[in-house]
Amino acid sequence: MKKLTLVVMSLVLVLFTAGCSSKKDVGFDATSKTKTNNQAKDKSVSPLKKGEVVNVKDNMDAIDNNTNGDLSYVNVVESNVNGKVVKLRSVHFAFDKYKLSNEMLVIAKDNYKIINPLVNDNANLKIKLEGNCDEWGTDEYNYALGLKRAKSAKDKLVSDGINPNSIVLVSFGESNPICHDKTSLCWKKNRRVDYKLLP
Repeated sequence: MKKLTLVVMSLVLVLFTAGCSSKKDVGFDATSKTKTNNQAKDKSVSPLKKGEVVNVKDNMDAIDNNTNGDLSYVNVVESNVNGKVVKLRSVHFAFDKYKLSNEMLVIAKDNYKIINPLVNDNANLKIKLEGNCDEWGTDEYNYALGLKRAKSAKDKLVSDGINPNSIVLVSFGESNPICHDKTSLCWKKNRRVDYKLLP
């Protein structure tokens, strides 16, 4: 009887300490290991080496939190409105997120200041917001995430005063990258919403 009790208690202890993962399924390899302390301290952007296994979320967070005010990764999209070239900056997102950061809210507000007079002068002008993702996650997940990112940009434009009927949302998921390197910085460039003007 004592042996049976010990076996049952051992099983309960093993199950209790094993726990369960609370990570959302976004297509990651479940065997990914967290970085060593030295890797965690090094927040530089570097390509993944062949065979290297890192915790993707930690790697993304490291680059997301290490901008130091440098927004050189921000994409610029040109549109032609009545023969005039209009440049709008894309808004970029943290890994697996669709909320605009404070830095990106500033860019969204700057875009509004450029778009608003153009919309006032041209009632037929459409604003196309294209949501994009990095390559991590399933196609379906990234399509939905891209749409949420585009809606976040739309909500900001609408709150600033743009008519929602003049805004069109599109999601490309991961199918429209602007960078193809296997680096954290490259993935960061791809997590974006592009603003395009359609006269």
